Amino acid sequence: MKKTALSIMAVSIATLMSYSHAEQAFSKDGKTLTGDWNGTRTELAEKGVKFDGTIATDGSYLADGGYDAHQAPTFGTQFGLGTTLDLEKLAGWEGVTFRALVTARQGQSTSIDAIQDPAAPQWANSQANWGRGNSGSRLSELYVEKNFKDQGISVRLGRMGLGTEFNTMACDFQGNAFCAAQMGKWQGKLWYNTPVSQWGGRVKYQISPELFAQAGVFEYNPENALERHGWNLDTKNADGVNVLSEVVWSPKQGLNDLPGSYRFGALYNTADDAANQYNIGYAKATIGEDRTFGGWISFEQQLTSTGEGRRGLHSFGNFTAHDRTTTAVEDSQQLGLKYIGLFDGHPDDILGLAVNRIHINDRYRDYINSSRAGTDKTLLNKDAEYNVELNYSYYPVRWFMLRPLVQYVVYPGATTAVDNALVVGLGSKVIF
Repeated sequence: MKKTALSIMAVSIATLMSYSHAEQAFSKDGKTLTGDWNGTRTELAEKGVKFDGTIATDGSYLADGGYDAHQAPTFGTQFGLGTTLDLEKLAGWEGVTFRALVTARQGQSTSIDAIQDPAAPQWANSQANWGRGNSGSRLSELYVEKNFKDQGISVRLGRMGLGTEFNTMACDFQGNAFCAAQMGKWQGKLWYNTPVSQWGGRVKYQISPELFAQAGVFEYNPENALERHGWNLDTKNADGVNVLSEVVWSPKQGLNDLPGSYRFGALYNTADDAANQYNIGYAKATIGEDRTFGGWISFEQQLTSTGEGRRGLHSFGNFTAHDRTTTAVEDSQQLGLKYIGLFDGHPDDILGLAVNRIHINDRYRDYINSSRAGTDKTLLNKDAEYNVELNYSYYPVRWFMLRPLVQYVVYPGATTAVDNALVVGLGSKVIF
């Protein structure tokens, strides 16, 4: 199946390139770099076939502090190629769509190479596109969705990342403390965001135009996260399931009569293999557990408006809490501001500032520190790590973005043994 999908990717890329010289390619007014393929792209979309492609790169350099400053800059890159098929248009199947996405990540991490002490890893990562490491190619999405429009119900079955469905968050920052579902960062040994996928299903019920509730059940299989298993489709090493629920309220006229989105959700995991689920106050797999849980509250709220679309000041936040028995991170808090369209003529540009606190479970710290007593290994002598990012996402055209940024990490790895880190970076994204 991997060879087949890679062949499809190759053909799709060749198709994109063959049309790249056609009408609207590289147009400053176009939505994508490759344009409309001389009208073919629009024609296919009208028939129910859509293609999407992106390549995003996170560049990062430790300018001062950290564990080993002035190393060479590092770059983490993700390529994605996907398709969405409207099977109602293509086959007459009412309300049915099909989605497939293949991704590939390669590169290095400044957090690993320079910021952190190997004995006290940084809890966040300077580059979100390095998350889960160098994963080669992965099948990140493969699902069918059925919408029962009259009943307000949608059902999605297949392979997907948990953060695509629950605790979702925009990625307008480079650091992973401010990008995508935060549950996948701080309870990440169980919760896998894209590019990792897992089998599962989600049911969503639209209670009203501004309110919906959803629930999902997904396999928990630690092999899915391994770099060499990006195309693992079997479930023979699955260990229980993740059960998720969430309520989402999206008022169109919220604070200051402006739109917002508010999420309240919970996770329950049933893994019972001691290698996967254990009491973190003791050595790994010493005392097994048969469940864990967590929860989140998140929001995004527009605060001001210029009267032109999304332009104006936006606020966002994400708060998580985790089971103290099984999770090294006890809770996290994240707050930020984004100003969209600060300058006339650049309505999509974003000026962003965010701060995050990762609170480490004192049971975990006590175990780590006691196990290192009498050694020269670094102690976790702080109860939290803090991350700050200031950036500007510049869109010279709608299909190309450059993001210069500055990050500051306080107590990397939750220890004073590593100096606070000043990081500069440059991100980019191209939409094909």
